Amino acid sequence: MAGRNKSKAQLARKERSGFTIYAKLIHTDEKFALKNICGEMKISELKGQIEFVTGLPVHLQRVYYLDEGDLVDGSDIKSNDIVAGSKLQLSVWSQWRELVEAVVSGEADWVFRLGVTYPTDYQTPNSQYMAVRARKAWIEERAFVALCIAANRGHDELVRKLIDAGANVDSTTPLGRTALHLAASRGRGHIIDLLLEKGAQIDAEDDSGQSALSIADKFGNKSCERHLFLFRWQQRAKKAAAPRKVPRMAHQYNDSKFPVWKDGRQAQMYLSNILPPGEFEGTALSAPPRRTHPSLSRKQKRDEEIRVLQEMIEKQEAAKLESSSDGRLPAIQETSPKREMSAEALDIEMRKAKLPKQFDEWLNKKTEKEKEKLNVKRKQREIKKMEEEERKKEEFEKGQSYETWLSQREDEKRKAALSAGSKHTAEGRIIRSNSQGALRVYLQSLGKSKSGFSYYDWLLEKEADLYSSESSGKMELPFLKT
Repeated sequence: MAGRNKSKAQLARKERSGFTIYAKLIHTDEKFALKNICGEMKISELKGQIEFVTGLPVHLQRVYYLDEGDLVDGSDIKSNDIVAGSKLQLSVWSQWRELVEAVVSGEADWVFRLGVTYPTDYQTPNSQYMAVRARKAWIEERAFVALCIAANRGHDELVRKLIDAGANVDSTTPLGRTALHLAASRGRGHIIDLLLEKGAQIDAEDDSGQSALSIADKFGNKSCERHLFLFRWQQRAKKAAAPRKVPRMAHQYNDSKFPVWKDGRQAQMYLSNILPPGEFEGTALSAPPRRTHPSLSRKQKRDEEIRVLQEMIEKQEAAKLESSSDGRLPAIQETSPKREMSAEALDIEMRKAKLPKQFDEWLNKKTEKEKEKLNVKRKQREIKKMEEEERKKEEFEKGQSYETWLSQREDEKRKAALSAGSKHTAEGRIIRSNSQGALRVYLQSLGKSKSGFSYYDWLLEKEADLYSSESSGKMELPFLKT
């Protein structure tokens, strides 16, 4: 902590002892003042200051002093003999000169002819050899550089057109600074509003951890701070939830004088938690109540319950005395004095009188519910059992019918096969069918034997014997005969 405080003190001392130098942008003949410069400052830090003041990113800058040689980034101010009031020459690389001049002039048509939108016909000797992706990245970089310079110089119309054409408001320079940082350093409040409207990140920080708000504070731009604070409050208001609606008291609805705590004879103070809404018709505390006070209504209800319970207890005691065999007369019992009971005793008696009855009712209801559940389960089991029996019966019937159908089908096939071979006439003569097998054709080709017996007639006789044995119920195959 001590070291940090010491470094802060040294930095403040350096800033107090710093001097001012000037930088002249050769291409536009502009002169910029660079304040709080010290001898130990590096040239790289100086270029960071120039970026804030001119809007030129550091990778575009070329800084000269005394001659046209570029100052080395690692060297410091003292080693380059730069003293207070010195004038540095500031230039940019040749491929950026025309774009810088066009943006500084604020002419949108000239800027858009120099390759800040995609696609574009603008070319440089180097861009002619770029691939499509590299050319697109090159155009995006040119659009961002134009946006930074335009935001720094306050050209709001050009900034709007560049963003609408596709320039990225969240792109950063090599030092991590966005166009919002460069606009805040120059106090461009209207540009800040435009960038925030287009989606710029208000809390974005550069490489040194500075946001747009801290940069505006560093350069003393109070108006920019107000713009940033206002936008932040608007964002918080969007996220804030609606306040909870608290019911107001009667005097808050009806009082017509302000302030209310000074009203009345004795300057009485109205408290917001004294009475519920609708307690009094008027504003005076002595006004007649419109309805019964809640505490009074609860007391009346309680008294009524106690009275009913006391009557019930008296009736129960009278019934017990009448049913007892102590020998006392009912008249004497009726004239016996009523005993006074406290509120606690009444509560105990109430529990004794009501709880058993309520418990019995609850137990009966619960028992009935259990019985209903058991009946439902039993009915479900019976229904399920009946469905299972019907299913088995249907399966059995289907199996029987299938076996019958299968036997019938086999008989039909067998009869069709027999009728396909030959047909019987009334005299027992066999008529050949049109379909002849290989055996029939072979026997027909043999013709007759030497004894004059036809082989084909022999086959017909065998078939006739086979069908006759089948019709008589005794089927004998010829090849099984001995």
